[in-house]
Amino acid sequence: MLSAPAADAATKRKSAAKKKRPAATKKVPAAEPEDTFTPPDEPAPDSDVPVAPKAAAPAPVAPATPAAPKKLVDVPAPARAATSNAVAIFGVARQSAATDSAAKLEDTITRRLGSAGDVQFVDLATAFPPPEPQGNPRADALFDEGRAAYDNLDPDAAAAKFKAAAEAYVQRPGDLRPEKLGETYLFQGASQLLNGDVAGAKAAFTNALLAEPSLRPDAGLFGQDVQRVFSEAQSDLNAQPQGTLVVNTQPQGARVLVRGRDVGTTPLSGAKLAPGRYPVQVVLPGYAPFATYVEVKPSAPTELKTKLGSAPGLSALRDAATKAGTEAAFDANGTPPEVGAIAERLNARYVVLAATFQDKKGRLHGEVQAWDVRTKNRLRGVEVDFGKRDGKGSADFAADQVHTFLTGAALPQGREDASKEPLVSSDSVLRKPWFWAAAAGVAAVTAGVVYVATTDRGPGFNPVNGFPGGISF
Repeated sequence: MLSAPAADAATKRKSAAKKKRPAATKKVPAAEPEDTFTPPDEPAPDSDVPVAPKAAAPAPVAPATPAAPKKLVDVPAPARAATSNAVAIFGVARQSAATDSAAKLEDTITRRLGSAGDVQFVDLATAFPPPEPQGNPRADALFDEGRAAYDNLDPDAAAAKFKAAAEAYVQRPGDLRPEKLGETYLFQGASQLLNGDVAGAKAAFTNALLAEPSLRPDAGLFGQDVQRVFSEAQSDLNAQPQGTLVVNTQPQGARVLVRGRDVGTTPLSGAKLAPGRYPVQVVLPGYAPFATYVEVKPSAPTELKTKLGSAPGLSALRDAATKAGTEAAFDANGTPPEVGAIAERLNARYVVLAATFQDKKGRLHGEVQAWDVRTKNRLRGVEVDFGKRDGKGSADFAADQVHTFLTGAALPQGREDASKEPLVSSDSVLRKPWFWAAAAGVAAVTAGVVYVATTDRGPGFNPVNGFPGGISF
């Protein structure tokens, strides 16, 4: 015999069963099969060149001098998108021991330039769009089986199916749909309540609220017993002191999503959440997305640290940056082909490489160079001493030199003494066209930094794919 709450729920289910059940999930379109190669029924001809049909033999005529073939340059090249004024920045480690320093130097220069507000960065989100979320057909099928058992008043089978469906959804946090997981926990709790398991039902309802806080039982599908126990679970959850989610990533600036909702960017330190287990995703353009579950404890911070891996496309560019960031490449004249290829791929005008290395005594050093691929101007001689936090030789000072190269104006140093900021006045001429016209073919030395100008005023370096030495991604 069913208990009073269970009988109430069963009555609701019988009446609801007469109605047409709403679709539990949106059907996921079947994945298109990959292209496969099918061998021809007959062997291919010996030559890949198409054979023209035979024509009637023409009357003999006097031999004519063959016409000269058209030059390749007569054929117009495909139109290319105009290069923007954006800058691409890469940290390069010349030794494995300097890898972390390269990442930190790249991050410091990027944040420093970004704080100026007058530097345009390349759009990695456009160059490397994030992968589309995948469906979870196994979990969807388990949910449908649980729903069918629930409609047929088989709470034991329904609870088991909904529990299995929830576990299948949880195993893939990167493809998680929070509303679907919440709905699964809601039906699991309702099924357990039909069996008289009030404690198990309340725990399932709590999980449903953690997955989707806006979730509420539909009065047309669930009885008063479900509504009452669900409200109790919600009250108990709200009464608990909140915890704090702290997320740090390398590199910084990644978006943090909790239950699919954006809660801020890294470094994240103030996301208040009710105690419980949450799906957390970390997303940064150009990097592989990271997803996991985090257990937030009441009245305490919960920290998540992760180092994001480059997406395949960005990894290829980093490999090219590594080749262009060697000591030999930095010492050589001209623009390394890898720098031009990076600019081509990212539609960038400027490429900045921050190389790090160890000396014989194990001390870490850095060297920064930058190229303007449109004018072929180059910034050289920017050295970094990782033992200095500010002033000449520091990473911030290096970012100041890069900013001067990009815009012709130095970044503010936070000091009132003008004598300690020689770049503010003397380097302001670097942005003037007449300066580069006068300095064409020579190197201007300012505060120990070499700004190299050339007489080439063409469209800039272009590693056109197909030319010898060209690089493509």
